[in-house]
Amino acid sequence: MSRPPSLRRRLLLVGGLGVLLVSLLASALLGELFKRSARDQIDNALQQDMLTLLAQAEVGPDGQLQLRQEPNDARFQRVFSGAYWQIADGSGTVLLQSRSLWDQTLTAAATGAVTRDLPGPLQQTLRARVQQVRLPRATQPYIAVVATDRSALDADVSAFRQRTAIALAVLVAAWLAVLASQVHFGLRPLRALGQQLERIRSGDASRIDRTRLDREIAPLADELDALLDHHQRMVARARSSAEDLAHALKTPLSVLAAEAQGEGRNWRLTLHEQGARMRASIERYLAAGLAVDHHQRSEVAPAAEALCRLMTRVHGSRGVRFQMDVATGLAFAGAATDLEEMLGNLLDNAGKWARSEVRLRALAMQDRLHIEVRDDGPGLDAAKLEAVLQRGVRLDERVEGSGLGLAIAAEIAASHGGSLRLSNENPGLRARLELPLG
Repeated sequence: MSRPPSLRRRLLLVGGLGVLLVSLLASALLGELFKRSARDQIDNALQQDMLTLLAQAEVGPDGQLQLRQEPNDARFQRVFSGAYWQIADGSGTVLLQSRSLWDQTLTAAATGAVTRDLPGPLQQTLRARVQQVRLPRATQPYIAVVATDRSALDADVSAFRQRTAIALAVLVAAWLAVLASQVHFGLRPLRALGQQLERIRSGDASRIDRTRLDREIAPLADELDALLDHHQRMVARARSSAEDLAHALKTPLSVLAAEAQGEGRNWRLTLHEQGARMRASIERYLAAGLAVDHHQRSEVAPAAEALCRLMTRVHGSRGVRFQMDVATGLAFAGAATDLEEMLGNLLDNAGKWARSEVRLRALAMQDRLHIEVRDDGPGLDAAKLEAVLQRGVRLDERVEGSGLGLAIAAEIAASHGGSLRLSNENPGLRARLELPLG
C-alpha cells in the first residue's frame, strides 16, 4: 500500500502552483496594460496630427481642395517613413497625400471618426485615424487619414513582455524560496509535537508539554492528552477487570479442587454451583472490561426499570421496595452494558443496606446526566465515604459480596469522563453519578 503524500509536499505543490498561476496571470495582465497604454499614446498623437492636417485644409474659390501649408513633420516628407496622411473624396479618390506615401494610397472609409489598423504601402500594419469631414464651400464630405507604422509599438510590447517574464521568473524563484521557508518553519510545531509523542510512547514522558507548542497547536495537544487519558483509563480498567476475574475465580476453583480430592459424593451439585458462579463472574467482569464507546446512546428509563424489577426479586424477601423517577427521553452517551453495570452495582449495594426503600432518580442538568440512588439504611461514617470506593474494600464482612461493586461503578464512570460520589443523608446513603448526556 503506497504512502500518502506528505503534508510538506502537498503545501509546496499547492503553493508553487498558486505562485506560478498568479505570475502567469500577472505577466499577461501587465503586457496587455502596457500594450493598451502605448496604443492610447499613439492614438492621441494621431488625433493631434489629424487636427493639424484639418486646420490647414480648405476649399478654394475654384472648388478645389488645397492645404494652406503642409504639416512640417519631417516624417511626412521621407518616402515610406512610416508616417502618412491623405485626403480623399467620398468616392475614395485621393485628392491630397503626404510625400511619404510616394505612389501608394491608403484604403479607408468612414462615416465618422474611428481609429483602427490599416495595411501600409509596404504591407506593414499601420495604426490610423480615419475621419469624415465637411469643409466650408465643399459640395461633398472628405475622408482624411493620418497613419503611423505600429511595428515600433509591437516591438516595445514584445520587449516589455520579455522583460516582465524575466523579472517575474526571478520573483517566482524568490517566492518559492519564501514558501519553502514558510512551510519549513510552519510545520516545526508539528514536528515538536511528534517528538513529544515519541517520548510519551517510549515512556520518557506521560503528558504533552504545552509550553513548547504554539497557540494554534495547543487544542490538538489537549485532544491528544484527553485521548492518552482515555487510553490509560481503559488499560487500567481492563487490568483491574482481569485481576477481579482472577480473584473471583480463585474460590470456585479451590472448591472444585477440594471436591476432586475428596470423596466426590456431591460432585455434580458442586460442579453445577461453582460453574454457574464462574460463568456469572466471567460475564460480569468481561462486561466491565469492555472499551468505552462514546458513539452509543443508551436510554436510561428501560435499563433502570428492568434493574429495579430484578432487585425487587433479589431483595424483596426483606421487604425492600425499589422506586424510580427518570425524566422522559434521558440517554447515556455510552454502551448499555456500562450503564446497566453501574446502576446494577449501585442498586444492589443500596438494596443490601436499605431498611425498606431504595429510590432511583435521573435528570439532565447543564448538559450532563445525573443519576441518584438513595437508600434508607444506616449510612456510612464520613471517614469511610472515600475508602468504600477503593477496590476490594468491604465495611461489613457479614454482608455477602466481594466489595467490588462500588469500585467498579466508579471506574466505569471515570472511564466515561464522569464521577461517582457518596454522601450521607440521615438516614441512608446517597450515591450520585455524573455521566455524559446522550
